[in-house]
Amino acid sequence: MTPAPYWDLPFANQVVPRLRKFNSDLRLLNDVLDDLINRAKSTRAVADIEELEKRNYDNVEDPSLLRFLVDMRGADIDNKQLRDDLMTMLIA
Repeated sequence: MTPAPYWDLPFANQVVPRLRKFNSDLRLLNDVLDDLINRAKSTRAVADIEELEKRNYDNVEDPSLLRFLVDMRGADIDNKQLRDDLMTMLIA
């Protein structure tokens, strides 16, 4: 049991080894997700909702859940929302 929330202390992220490792891992995960999101958004094919509902994702080059989210939500979705959705699915 931790006596105090040391992670709230100034500079704790640079001093505590576990927090340094955690932040490093989180940066890596965010970088990978950002790269995947940017690739998915750049290869997005514009289609109307009926075409997307009928699309057979077995025949798509990138049949990922991210591809589905980007296609369904369109160009107006921001990277932060997509990253949050992916993190939720990854952890859940």
